[in-house]
Amino acid sequence: MTKKISKVIELYRHPVKSFTPERRDALQVSNGKIEGDRVLAFRFADKGAPDDFSWQKKHNFVALVNTPGISRLGMRFDTDSRILSLKLGRELLASGSIDLEEDRSDLSEAVSEFVSSLEINPLVGHPERLPLNLIGDGRQALFHDSEIGGVTLHSSESLAALQVFLGADVDGRRFRTNVVISGVEAWEELSWNGRLIIGNGEYEVEKNVTRCLATHVNPLDGYRDHEIMKSLIEANQFKIPTFAIRLKPLNVDAVIRAGDVVSTR
Repeated sequence: MTKKISKVIELYRHPVKSFTPERRDALQVSNGKIEGDRVLAFRFADKGAPDDFSWQKKHNFVALVNTPGISRLGMRFDTDSRILSLKLGRELLASGSIDLEEDRSDLSEAVSEFVSSLEINPLVGHPERLPLNLIGDGRQALFHDSEIGGVTLHSSESLAALQVFLGADVDGRRFRTNVVISGVEAWEELSWNGRLIIGNGEYEVEKNVTRCLATHVNPLDGYRDHEIMKSLIEANQFKIPTFAIRLKPLNVDAVIRAGDVVSTR
């Protein structure tokens, strides 16, 4: 028997690890991961060769946890043309094909220059980390914080409860979640276990998501504006900073669409 719980109200994927979220009307889930999600990343030179696309921990990359200012950049990847573009406001800093070695180098250099200009950045005093390497083939979702990947989900009610606790608006995109739902009690999703049905797919609730310093970053201006980790512990009474759940897709292929009903099974 299934029980109606809620519905999907927002969907996101993140083509380049830690960079600009991309809002979608639908997400294609294939082989346990969302297509087009975390398919590219900028990694430090001393953490592997440019053609090494193996999974590594987030601290080996330019990421929000070590470089909050990258939120100010607009990173766009066109999966059809294979063009990656980088903007700062209206200024185009770099654009090129990820299939061309020269373009990949130019894009990496542009990111390096921007990161080096920031007050908080992981390159100062670490010459071994340069040059940055743009890694990934633009197809395989290889650069999640967890090697297994999966699909992350939180409720709008949990976000609203955090906002009330802080007494301030909090842009939910700072949590880098794939699926946002509505129609449950605040923090309810953190107690779920077993299986969920979303659209035409079935998912196993795998774990709650522990949050890091990346969540302190305002996704619009790149500044650490709230101590989200501490606030989460106080707001939802978990012993560690917790927000959202991770789902393991059980179908080889599935689609999640805005408006889909979420049900238990």
